[in-house]
Amino acid sequence: MKFRVSEDLDAPRSMVWARFTEFSGMEADARGRGATVTRSGNWTTPAEGAEWRGEVKVRGKVRPVSAKIARFVPDEICLIESRIGGMTCVHEMNFIALSPEVTRVAVMLDLSAQTLTARLILQTMKLARGRVMQRLQATLARQGNAVEAEWRKVKTG
Repeated sequence: MKFRVSEDLDAPRSMVWARFTEFSGMEADARGRGATVTRSGNWTTPAEGAEWRGEVKVRGKVRPVSAKIARFVPDEICLIESRIGGMTCVHEMNFIALSPEVTRVAVMLDLSAQTLTARLILQTMKLARGRVMQRLQATLARQGNAVEAEWRKVKTG
């Protein structure tokens, strides 16, 4: 099951890239939602091959989580492959410079199930597809608004 959302941001691509690939904020957000996430190898700079391990509670059961940066091309693309229990997820972020100060962020989320439980979760998501898309778009817009506000502060000095 694939979800695609995009947002045009009024900020340079390098700044958008830096904020969207600042993973400590994402890790803190996951911890705030009850997940335990740790970096494998205690890496400090994101790069291809960097990994996370942890656990998250889904439908009342604690499930293992693993994620790895599969592709990392600075200012262009970040692809993260992850596994949550019996579900695999490919999260791809593309950064396209529309002009020196406007960047399009296109996000694709591809979910697939390997177990019956994961299939049931995906089926539920299919039924709520519209709401899932709204939440993804709102998350992207919220991140984008933060980057745009920071860019406006930098520009006006």
